[in-house]
Amino acid sequence: MREKRLVPIATKNLKSVSQVKRRSVAARHMLDSKECALLLLRLIQNKEEESARPLSRFRVAEITLKRMWGRHRFTPAFIMDVNEWLLRAGRTLFYAGGSYGVILVSAVESWSRLTSKRIAPEIEKALGGTYEFLVLEELLCEATDDSEEAN
Repeated sequence: MREKRLVPIATKNLKSVSQVKRRSVAARHMLDSKECALLLLRLIQNKEEESARPLSRFRVAEITLKRMWGRHRFTPAFIMDVNEWLLRAGRTLFYAGGSYGVILVSAVESWSRLTSKRIAPEIEKALGGTYEFLVLEELLCEATDDSEEAN
């Protein structure tokens, strides 16, 4: 059983410190990366049981992970540690700009592969300091669907 400790609880319109009420609450446990990975895997298992089909990929909000893991923020090192455990289950977690994605590693392994050989001359120029990156600036703009623009 967890040890309970007294935590001051502020109330409205306090006149003095002596008016602070105390109540007994359980101290919160800081989950380690393995425990966080296990809870995420349990969430996946629960969803798979509910939908009666396997999840190869899905999105999970950062707030969901914060609530589930009892943390206010995640460091890149912590996410890497969680990923070490998830990889044992064949999954990987990644940040996707506002939320996180989880995907089966086997799904990624079947994707098309890109190698740097395709642009070797450009890489040589870039590493030599002579590449004109300005011509690539448009690549930083989010892609739009051309069919929508035609309408």
